[in-house]
Amino acid sequence: LITKTLEILDEREIKIIKDRHLSEGVKTLDILGKELNISKERVRQIEKSAMMKMKSYISNSQKKELAY
Repeated sequence: LITKTLEILDEREIKIIKDRHLSEGVKTLDILGKELNISKERVRQIEKSAMMKMKSYISNSQKKELAY
């Protein structure tokens, strides 16, 4: 389910989600900001938006499964 959900995100969102939540060496907002040449606040905003997209996708997927 997570793999399918990641497919709806763009490359930058995927990198942020993977580096912040799906890897053993979790990176800070500051480190990711430096890697992506954006502010740590912008990283936080992108992360929040990506999480909302994922939540919505999962919710809609579950509703479709329940309908069948």
